[in-house]
Amino acid sequence: MRIVRQLLGAAIAAAVIASPAMAEELTGTLKKIKDSGTITLGHRDSSIPFSYLAGKPEPVGYSHDIQLAVVDALKKQLGTDIKVKYNLVTSQTRIPLVQNGTVDLECGSTTNNVERQQQVGFTVGIFEV
Repeated sequence: MRIVRQLLGAAIAAAVIASPAMAEELTGTLKKIKDSGTITLGHRDSSIPFSYLAGKPEPVGYSHDIQLAVVDALKKQLGTDIKVKYNLVTSQTRIPLVQNGTVDLECGSTTNNVERQQQVGFTVGIFEV
């Protein structure tokens, strides 16, 4: 459990690390989130225990809990409320949807490898196999 807390803390810190001076100079996804007041979270429908639908319209699971912690940290860092939208992703669509900006954050069982690092950004891993 201790390692989970450390990884969660590192993931949140990596997601929102910025000095207060940088808040005025936001670019990319963070600027989009602040300007729109909305973040779109990519989620899976049946990737138990990471992200899945359990009879509710909103996803549940370990990865989803991490996403919500990142959203809470972003609210504090950006000093604004952020509405959460959900977008279903699959193993085939998750990277393209992050690349084209449809999804702002996907947290799941996506393997971090060199090929994918050239396509999208990764933070520290949240689990090991």
